[in-house]
Amino acid sequence: MSELTLQWSEFGQTKIQVLRDQQPSKQLGKIRLGRDPALCDIVFQERSVSGLHVEIFFQPQAQQFFIRNLRQQNPPLVDGTLLKQGDLPVRTGSRIKLGRVELQITAMTITPAATPPTFPKSGPPSTAAYGLQCPQCHHVAAYSNDAIKQDCPMCGHSMATSNTVFIGKP
Repeated sequence: MSELTLQWSEFGQTKIQVLRDQQPSKQLGKIRLGRDPALCDIVFQERSVSGLHVEIFFQPQAQQFFIRNLRQQNPPLVDGTLLKQGDLPVRTGSRIKLGRVELQITAMTITPAATPPTFPKSGPPSTAAYGLQCPQCHHVAAYSNDAIKQDCPMCGHSMATSNTVFIGKP
């Protein structure tokens, strides 16, 4: 599980929050920051922060955390760059300014994606053969979708109630 640690000060009080790539949140896979508690996972009291300001998310393909601006009128400053739209990667030491609140990423742990299991390649298709055994004379006829609708070629009994039997490899 990948995670990053945010630290900031608001009204003279230092706050620390650890964000994990798979933690429960208001928006699946994303941690939203802003003033509105109905929309945000990390809520600020500072009035210069937008109601819904930014979101931080982990992208498994890139093995990296990113920040996305959600408010064009009040863009965040990320490592000195004004993020008007789109996403920017963040790293340990990154500084994010939301209004007058400055956050810093103090730690980051990236856990490599699990390697999907490998399965042996499948061999050639099965060459096992099956047949239909006549309930009357026990003759085994070659299996086919139509064979069950026909009569036994040896005694003429209906094959509708025949059993499917394993004949082995042809």
